[in-house]
Amino acid sequence: MDQLIGALALLIIACTVKKASSLYLWAGLVFFISGLIFYFISVPSTISFFSLFGSMISLLALVFVLPFMSTIISVGKYDRALGQLINRPPPLNMNRLYRRTSVMTYLLTLFLNVATVPVVVATVKERLVSLRDVVIQRFFAHSILRAYALVLLWSPTEVLVASTIDLTGTNYLLLFPTLLTISILFISFDWVLHHFQLKKIAVNMPVSVTEQSPFLYRKLIELGIAIVCFITVLLISNELLAQSFLFTVTVLIIPFTFIWAAVIKKQKRFTLLSIAYVKGNTSQLHGLFFLFLAAGFFVEVFPYTILFEYMNSMFVHTYFHASLFWFYLLVALCVFSFALIGFHPLISIALISPFLSEAIARHPYGMSILLIGVGLSTVMIGPFNITPTILAMQLKANPYRIIRKNLLFALCYLLFIVVVAFLFSRALN
Repeated sequence: MDQLIGALALLIIACTVKKASSLYLWAGLVFFISGLIFYFISVPSTISFFSLFGSMISLLALVFVLPFMSTIISVGKYDRALGQLINRPPPLNMNRLYRRTSVMTYLLTLFLNVATVPVVVATVKERLVSLRDVVIQRFFAHSILRAYALVLLWSPTEVLVASTIDLTGTNYLLLFPTLLTISILFISFDWVLHHFQLKKIAVNMPVSVTEQSPFLYRKLIELGIAIVCFITVLLISNELLAQSFLFTVTVLIIPFTFIWAAVIKKQKRFTLLSIAYVKGNTSQLHGLFFLFLAAGFFVEVFPYTILFEYMNSMFVHTYFHASLFWFYLLVALCVFSFALIGFHPLISIALISPFLSEAIARHPYGMSILLIGVGLSTVMIGPFNITPTILAMQLKANPYRIIRKNLLFALCYLLFIVVVAFLFSRALN
């Protein structure tokens, strides 16, 4: 099976190389060519070439099924209901608009993921037309990217959360209260910061009183019930299936969304849109599949190289001869630094995971918080991360200007995660 998966992965790489956008193309080529060089120099001849391509397959499977969540949100008109939150009384000022934009992003991201960005920008941007471009860019870079990263911290459908749980073997139900608390704490902290930053900015934003309050409340209640049901079914299924958390999430999404559509009596429309999605989505996935399969090959080859030995010596020395806090900080800064030069956090964590086995065995809870929190802090600052890129496209701005506005906040968040992970590790051992 490994040989077959590897052969298919190599075929997909060959088929998508000409179809990937330049951003994914060059990053993927660097990984693939580097992997080939290291394979012929360092990998023993007894290791099959095709067995080195399967490490990212499960992640790509989850990426493929996630848009079914976007489809049910559109079919059920939940995005429209959340959009009405912007127009609720009392009359808007910059602080209220910021908080409502943040809440809208937070709730929509659970299901729409990156599709949240254009929905929120389209709903809110018209209220900011009187402001300078630099103010508008800062407003959206903060309200969208921060809320986006913070809700993914505890979202069971987030790939990084699922893959980290599989890596550390920690129960999601045990992690959930801590991750949710950190998420709410930093959203609140962000709101307090902007209370002082935005109160001096005056802009005329008349409120539009909607007459569809019952529709809004009904949709919000439905959405809340769906979130609770999905997490409950996910945890029960994960126990019964005795499979990885990532596998359970992937398998559950499609039947859950079809049942959800049936409950709200929209199964026909949902089915038609889902079929259209399957037919039309392949072009959007070309770059992602090329990059992640090429990176997966590099990740599998990397442990056989001399660079691996040097990095391993650094991590081992820090772990055994320095404080656990400094070890956690080293891990965090590695992931954060890799993100600044274009590495996706999943790839960064996959690269350094062999160095973390001892720490994971002794401190699985603390390491789970560390990897999830640090990995998702890069959502705000990664120049090749899809979310800042989409936001930059929506605002017709340079992606580097967008991510620069969150760099200090992301660093503070990273340090907080390191401290929390360290304290939990000490308390539980």
